[in-house]
Amino acid sequence: MVDAKIHAANHARWEAAVPRWDAAADSRGLWRRCPKEPDLVLCPAERDHLGDLSGKRVCVLGSGDNQVVFALAGLGAAVTSVDIAQGQLDVAARRAEELRLDIAFLRADVTDLGAFADAHFDHVYTGGHVAVWVSDIRRYYAEAARILRPGGLLVVNEYHPFRRIWRAQGDGLAVATPYGERGPFAYHRDADILRPSPGPLVSYEFHWTIADMINAVLHAGCQLVAVEEYGEHVGDWEGAPMHGLPELFLIIAVKA
Repeated sequence: MVDAKIHAANHARWEAAVPRWDAAADSRGLWRRCPKEPDLVLCPAERDHLGDLSGKRVCVLGSGDNQVVFALAGLGAAVTSVDIAQGQLDVAARRAEELRLDIAFLRADVTDLGAFADAHFDHVYTGGHVAVWVSDIRRYYAEAARILRPGGLLVVNEYHPFRRIWRAQGDGLAVATPYGERGPFAYHRDADILRPSPGPLVSYEFHWTIADMINAVLHAGCQLVAVEEYGEHVGDWEGAPMHGLPELFLIIAVKA
């Protein structure tokens, strides 16, 4: 069941986080390059399964910094960007205008996509640290599947769940929370998402497992096409020496 209080708190924190988050995105500059260099943000398996996107209607759920949105638009897709934070969408809209990309933007919670009719999109893409903020993963993926046409692809690319269990310490791995403990975990933090300090903003996280995500996709009426674990990068924000552990978890599924 969706917890409206939790989602409202997470929405407020993300709105507060927009200035710092997007300043960081500006410093990296990837959003300028993504339309012509999609491989910067799309892995080979995603490119292979999505194929020719010319004229395809694609929805990106939890679009964040919109780098994937810009990459898909550069590949010829008609993209709709959905995020819970209006501030994120406003920044992305300005960037899209600068890049001359025709993208639709909608503020919505990923568990409530009532603005879209059933089977409206050819493909739905979601991921990039979205699931951790969502209280009902089955409802999340069910809504993604509902707006997807039969035969269309659901692509879920998430931070690997196994990386969420470790205590932040630089000299070794120690379990902070058991892998099967989903939460919610409540935090009082400032507006910095990547390197937070204690602060007045309350947010909640959920540690969904690989099984949770796969079962939610199956429960939504989709059939698995591919599952991959990949990536080696360890970000300085992660706080634990996770070299050798997979960074990302990818699900490719087709709506029956």
